Amino acid sequence: MKSVLMLSVLVAASSTALATPMFKITEVFVGLSGEDGTQDWIEVTNFGTSAGDTSDLYYDDSTPSLANAGQLTSYTLAPGESAVFLLDINPIDAINYPLDIGNGQFGAVDEFNALWGPGITIGLTNGGGNLGQSGDQANLLNSAGDLIDAFDYTGGGDLATFEDPTGMGPATLSVLGLNGAYESAPFFNDNLGLPNDTAVLVGSPGTAELTIPEPATIALCLLTLATAATARARS
Repeated sequence: MKSVLMLSVLVAASSTALATPMFKITEVFVGLSGEDGTQDWIEVTNFGTSAGDTSDLYYDDSTPSLANAGQLTSYTLAPGESAVFLLDINPIDAINYPLDIGNGQFGAVDEFNALWGPGITIGLTNGGGNLGQSGDQANLLNSAGDLIDAFDYTGGGDLATFEDPTGMGPATLSVLGLNGAYESAPFFNDNLGLPNDTAVLVGSPGTAELTIPEPATIALCLLTLATAATARARS
């Protein structure tokens, strides 16, 4: 009885500990040869069991360093929820971020919505560098400089994004109809030799769909396993 009680206490404590956000990069767009359609971007998904604020996250490319990283826009992401963050090379480039920068010019968010459609949570990284088209690494750090997640990819994505919907790797090219991937609106690109100089992307920005178990459910499973283990030890 004493051991079972101790296990119950430990499981209850683990339930509280498990109720935390856990952010991972689940998709990236690394641009094209010629016109890109949008800025490079990363998709961040909360794999944890409680909501978390993305303002404690920083993005950097291949060699992660807080000194060179860009802070993510503040959004509260619920468990299983995703947001897209447009990559800016440095803070002064944030002029591209507003919806409309005037004089008939559209900002990066409008460009993104025109390609992928509305309803996607879109933020910005004010630094961290763009992603290489022949392979690179996208990294998430916290405000202490600790590496939270690293998203590696090799080769060029061409007309597809790189995705890792489970957050476990490896990254693969998005395929139309799989994991929510769909076609973007067409846009002009005269560098790829496409018919009518028109490109169409494939990806699933902001649509990672996860089933995150509640902390109480996880704790109950742990308690069941622990109780069974205790019973076996006694027999």
